[in-house]
Amino acid sequence: MGQMIDEEDCEVCIPFEQEWIFTYGDLVTLLLCFFILLFSMCRTDVEKSKQISDSLKGMPPGSPFIFNGQSSNLDKASKELEQLEVPDDVTINASKAGVEVTFSKTVAFEQGSVSISEKAKKTLDKMLPIIGQLQNNIEISGHTDESDSNKKYPSSWELSVARASVIAAFLESKLIPVERIQVAGYGDSRPRFNPDTAYKRNLNRRVQILLLPEDQTR
Repeated sequence: MGQMIDEEDCEVCIPFEQEWIFTYGDLVTLLLCFFILLFSMCRTDVEKSKQISDSLKGMPPGSPFIFNGQSSNLDKASKELEQLEVPDDVTINASKAGVEVTFSKTVAFEQGSVSISEKAKKTLDKMLPIIGQLQNNIEISGHTDESDSNKKYPSSWELSVARASVIAAFLESKLIPVERIQVAGYGDSRPRFNPDTAYKRNLNRRVQILLLPEDQTR
C-alpha cells in the first residue's frame, strides 16, 4: 500500500509520477541565469571595445609611424598634406621611410629642363607651412627618364641632381634651414614603371621630397 497523503497536509498535491516537473523547473531557471550572465558579459565586451576604439580615434588610420615608436609629427604632417588641393600629378604617400611628396611628369620640370614650373612653386608654397613647422630632415631626389636630356648636363645623373638642387634652393629661399636639406640624383636608374610608352616615361621623370623620421638621416 502506498503512503496516503492527507489533503489537509498540503494545499497542492502532485502525483509521484509528475515530480519531474521540479527538476525541469530547476533546469529552466539555471538556463535563464546562464543566458543572463552571458548577455551581461557580451555587453561588457562591447563597452571595452568602444573604449579601445575611442582611444585610437586621434591616430591616422593605417599610420606606419605609430608602431615604430616614432613621433606623431610625421603622422600629423602626412594628414595635413593629404588634405591640400594639389595637381593630379602630385602624390603624397606615408611609409616607414617617411612622408614622400612626388612631383611627376611636367608638374615640376618640362622634359630636358631645369627650370621649376609655376605650378610646382604654387604647390610648394601650399606645403611650406606644414614642412616648415617640422624639424625633420628633408631628402630631395631627382629622377630622369631615358629620353630626358640637356646639353648643359651631359649625363642623366647630373641632370637629376640639378633638378633636385633647384627644388632645394627654392625651399632655402623660403627660409627652410639648409642643414635640414639633402640632395640626391638617381638619373634613370630607379624607374617607377617599365618605360615602354611615352606616358610611362613621363611618370618616371619626377622629383621626390621625402620628410625623414626624426631618428633617420641620409
